[in-house]
Amino acid sequence: MSRRARRGQRITGWSEGLVRRLSDRRNLMMAEAEAVQRGTRLRALPMATAATAALAVMFAMVAQNVLAVNFTSANTPHQVYTDRINGTDAAAYLKAQPLNDGQEALAQFGFNQATLNGLCLVAQQEIGGIGRVSMMVIAGEKVDGTVEGSDEISADQLFFASKDLTGQGDQIAKLTLGQSADTLGMGSYQGDWLDGGTPGAFGLQAQTMNISHLDGESYGVDLQGQINLPKLRIKVLPGAKDQSDCAAQY
Repeated sequence: MSRRARRGQRITGWSEGLVRRLSDRRNLMMAEAEAVQRGTRLRALPMATAATAALAVMFAMVAQNVLAVNFTSANTPHQVYTDRINGTDAAAYLKAQPLNDGQEALAQFGFNQATLNGLCLVAQQEIGGIGRVSMMVIAGEKVDGTVEGSDEISADQLFFASKDLTGQGDQIAKLTLGQSADTLGMGSYQGDWLDGGTPGAFGLQAQTMNISHLDGESYGVDLQGQINLPKLRIKVLPGAKDQSDCAAQY
């Protein structure tokens, strides 16, 4: 074979190899693109599963008294119900709370330590295309007007921002009404919540404050310590729910 023929054969072989490599690369790129599209769809399920698992772990830590949590609702009030709350080192004062459309004068109630016989928190919202829905957070024993004494909820440094609280107070000890709001004390608690009181304004404090059948309209539940939430459940329910619906969700 002549030199020219051998050279032509090499060029032809190189060209054919280049075409095969380009074709293989194109096929690989198309396969990768298709895999990405499939992966995007397939990843949605494990990502959702992972998020759900993380949420479950967080609630498990709360239920085991490991994690401190805050429940705040700065612009929309929600209802808080419990059959009984036994609080120690309690205090209260008035304060303006900023809202999206201005300010609201609210009573700030705090307990250094509190034990609750059941908890039912209900928040309502109007959702376009669906209507009125309610989110219900329940924990501990059934909130049905009776105290069973089982699955008690223990909370450290529990605070409510409320416009309306009703209940039956009993076993209130060392109560002071009208103390200057900037001088209130809550036992061993020395946090910044006590800094919210206005000097010379009305303040309340008590060493012990127990309230049965608590029904409160709250703009925020703030927990600066820890809480255990046995039998915790969170449900989204159609319609406007209230205290009468709490017991049916256990």
